[in-house]
Amino acid sequence: MVEQKKIIESLIQLADTFSRDNEKLQAAITRTYEENNWLTQDNYNLALNNWKEQLTTQNLTNFCSSYSYDANPKNVGIIMAGNIPMVGFHDVLCVLLSGNNAVIKTSSDDKYVIPYLLEELIQIAPNLKSRITFVDRIQEIDAVIATGSNNTFRYFQHYFKDIPHLLRKNRKSMAILSGTETDKELDLLGDDVFQYFGLGCRNVSLLALPDSLDITRVLDHFMQYTHLENHNKFANNYTYHRAILLMNNEQHLDTGFVLAKERKELNAPLSCFNYFTYANQEELDIFIKNNQENIQCIVGKYSNVDTVDYGQSQKPNIQDFADNVDSMKFLNSLHKTS
Repeated sequence: MVEQKKIIESLIQLADTFSRDNEKLQAAITRTYEENNWLTQDNYNLALNNWKEQLTTQNLTNFCSSYSYDANPKNVGIIMAGNIPMVGFHDVLCVLLSGNNAVIKTSSDDKYVIPYLLEELIQIAPNLKSRITFVDRIQEIDAVIATGSNNTFRYFQHYFKDIPHLLRKNRKSMAILSGTETDKELDLLGDDVFQYFGLGCRNVSLLALPDSLDITRVLDHFMQYTHLENHNKFANNYTYHRAILLMNNEQHLDTGFVLAKERKELNAPLSCFNYFTYANQEELDIFIKNNQENIQCIVGKYSNVDTVDYGQSQKPNIQDFADNVDSMKFLNSLHKTS
């Protein structure tokens, strides 16, 4: 049995390898980018830096303190997404820190970096070799954690109906602005909208604005991301959706790289975002209640719900669970029902 303390120590050592100077890591990132241009080297290193900040003795010890560590591991399948860098790493961390075995199916869009990092982890702690397995097909498992689209969610529900499962589907995030935001806060809001090209569930796709705040002021601060127009795939999405809006004669605002449409809708196409003006808090509360299953997080300073500070939506704390479902609690429950 590998002690939880040893796993924590090994993860901290692993974080020391999250560096631009790590040639093997950077080679894995480059290879990933060559096959999937959404996962750029800069974005991958941004994600690694965020994880490096999280993997500390204090953070990991505090994280584990509320959960048990079982001496009889279960085989837990992990089906990873590939929309943003390192998106499946938290699941692996939870499986290992709960005392279970990770049976991993990487996304075809991101299949080099996490396997490299876990090979490094095994080099640091050889006893983990039996606890980490990569497979092309998930089978012979006791439970599963799977992340995918709304369509794959329905498939997962059917395929894994006979074993304990934690399944995730599409979610997006919104921002609630008060009208008192500083220029710095609006700059940071741009990070929440555009980091990782807006592909993550924690990316803001809908802005709620008070009457006192003109959307053009927000757009002025978003212009710091005009370099996205140089990314071929992002630019193609912008051109396509701009053409659709023009052909349909739909009113919108065009910055030259992103399209803003006044629409009270959480989901927005890539290279677009929605916004609406609210009259009172009751209107916001109703919208949040009606859409809570599709909202990952809310950015801003809204007292009625838990919110994330501006610029922090893509820097989740290790305690932040996807879809707000406690993965560690789910993993602990496997041993109570066996």
